Amino acid sequence: MFRRSGLALAVLAALAAVPVALAAYPSPYASQGGEGVMSKDGSLRFVAVGQGADTVVKAVRRADGSVLMTQTLTGSFGVPMLTQNGPGGGLFRDGSTFVLQSTGYKPQTTFQLVGARDLAKRDTITLKGTFAFDALSPDASRLYLIQHTSVDDLNHYVVRAYDLGEHALVPGKIADKSQKGWVMQGFPTARISTADGRWVYTLYSNPGGYPFVHALDTVRGVAHCVGVKWTSVDQGPLFSFKLGLKGHKLVLFRADNSVYRVIDRKTWRVTTR
Repeated sequence: MFRRSGLALAVLAALAAVPVALAAYPSPYASQGGEGVMSKDGSLRFVAVGQGADTVVKAVRRADGSVLMTQTLTGSFGVPMLTQNGPGGGLFRDGSTFVLQSTGYKPQTTFQLVGARDLAKRDTITLKGTFAFDALSPDASRLYLIQHTSVDDLNHYVVRAYDLGEHALVPGKIADKSQKGWVMQGFPTARISTADGRWVYTLYSNPGGYPFVHALDTVRGVAHCVGVKWTSVDQGPLFSFKLGLKGHKLVLFRADNSVYRVIDRKTWRVTTR
């Protein structure tokens, strides 16, 4: 069964007044059940399933659904969901390890690093505050996290970096230094990464403002926020958008695969073609 723990019911009730498509549980959240996160070679799915107060981690063969390995972790953990519609994230680029995060939104957040080969626990990260997985640098030296500024307002947040070698948060936040007044808020609706894993692009709906693309350079630890013109009050269609990469262009596709906007990844200029 697909499970979203913690403040799910309270959050959904609080968002009931906004359009249905925007009333989804804020991401990134930790999912128990569902599709999980895929192995590097695509042959396995790693799924977290609640079992009382604990979590059973399973390696499931995609071809026939058979369970090849299981491991039990103390506490409630799930696979990080990067957008409202998935996919699950947190796999290291070399495929050796994946990240699980504690479920719900609480004053303390715990991440478990689990080995993909044997499901053994590699490391535990516990942070004071409400955090969620966002991305990894290609060499897995840095973990990028969403930090919610308050458990009472999950729609506002900042991006932080965690140094896996030093086992510590990097001071300061990852922000667009050219737009110091930009406030990170909204719901992630689509995501794509470059082939080398360096750049991560996430499209956000932004109730009360323009949608935007958050472009994160996971090597340098810098970000750009690119506003996207939107004339309708209803931003629900964004939840069906897809992102594509064509050379130095980032393309925003509607649900019918027509082009909505194109962003030049060198200049951050937005055009209709």
